[in-house]
Amino acid sequence: MEHLDITLQLGQMLLVQTASELLTGTLKYVDLNRKIIELDNPYDQRSNCQYNSPQILAFPQIQKLQIIRDDEPSSNSNSYSDTGTSATSSGSHTSYGTALKSPTSSPENKVLSTEESDVALSTTELELIHEQLNTVICITQTDQKYHKALVDIRVQPVVALVMEPVDYGRAQRTSVMVIATFQTVYIFDIIALGSIFREMKQLLEAERPRKVVHYSHKLVDHLMNRHGVKLGGIFDTFVAVSLVRGIKEPMTLIEAVENTLNITRLFFNPETEDNLHNNPYKRPLSLVARQVLAKKAVLQLKLHEHLLHKHMLKNFYNQCDIFSHTFCESEDATMPMEMQRKSRAGFQHIKRSTKDFEFKFSELMK
Repeated sequence: MEHLDITLQLGQMLLVQTASELLTGTLKYVDLNRKIIELDNPYDQRSNCQYNSPQILAFPQIQKLQIIRDDEPSSNSNSYSDTGTSATSSGSHTSYGTALKSPTSSPENKVLSTEESDVALSTTELELIHEQLNTVICITQTDQKYHKALVDIRVQPVVALVMEPVDYGRAQRTSVMVIATFQTVYIFDIIALGSIFREMKQLLEAERPRKVVHYSHKLVDHLMNRHGVKLGGIFDTFVAVSLVRGIKEPMTLIEAVENTLNITRLFFNPETEDNLHNNPYKRPLSLVARQVLAKKAVLQLKLHEHLLHKHMLKNFYNQCDIFSHTFCESEDATMPMEMQRKSRAGFQHIKRSTKDFEFKFSELMK
């Protein structure tokens, strides 16, 4: 195992890479003398397999190890230095942010922004993501499965849309189109289907469902010139990240997820992703390739949720919270009189600012 300046703490959620597995799980046991760790509820990201029993891993098996979440330890819990020499006090355990951005981390794992990541996903959120990855449907023909997918997508308020390859827009032939709802991921094999047909074109051009995309300028150029589709209802996570974080630098979807959601690049199997990127037309699509595509779409949807509700609508939600407490905290017996139909009680808390609802896109282009 490569040396990292981190401290292992019982109860941490870890990401452990071996030669054949990419495991997430809760650290249940550490034995520094025998040089082993035990993971509870282990989940293999590569095979999309949930193990029913804890997994014991020897240090020599571990190629990379990162902390996904570092919960506060209980008063009687122990910490273990990953150097394998001695235990440390519980007060010296390393936080998640420090562990992920350790100076000894490889350059490709460092974030591009100087800011710390916004959030670490909860265990429940990670479990929901795993459930979505278990519902990947690959569509290669216009059969019943295809039409059921269109019906499902059409009634969604928002979906994630990923197309590959689109790095050079119209210059590349379409390989796959991935659409993720909050429950299911659909992978449309455009090579096998032969085209984007009329029903799908209408869905893509409609304002609803809203399509969460990344680098929309490339994707729109590709769809317009390759398929005659004018994409509608666009929410671009790159534009959102640029506005929220105040940066105007190139940032891929994986980098945006890494920066904002604190998800390590290892989650996407970067080695496999590179191979898929180099040969996007190889068929049949492997299980690992389908999983990488599904992960991109699922986390793109999660990125939209976080940016919109935690940042772009933050002031709106704060005002809703303040307004909702107008009456409940008062002990005045005459308070019900303030609730008459034409009462303006609490209206003073509603403060409209153009900055909250209108983004200055012209400044973004300077």
